[in-house]
Amino acid sequence: MSQLDLFGGATPQALAQVDPEAVRRRVNALLDRLRAAEVMPLSDKELRYWTTVMPQTTNWLEPDEKAAACAEFEAQVTRLSRQAA
Repeated sequence: MSQLDLFGGATPQALAQVDPEAVRRRVNALLDRLRAAEVMPLSDKELRYWTTVMPQTTNWLEPDEKAAACAEFEAQVTRLSRQAA
């Protein structure tokens, strides 16, 4: 029995299929949350997570859209970090 059999026989291709629209909704929800905030709404743990995951998550978007989302994330984190200081 292979390890994939433990997961119902899912193939690597099936596991790799991601809906770009779902990614877009998740990224936009995070960016909306940051834009609306006057103080950092993310815990230290959430911020570390998103700092690592944002570039990977946005790989499923078009290159220009990925670049814009990552740049806005960084800009919002910088804005909110300055306000905390």
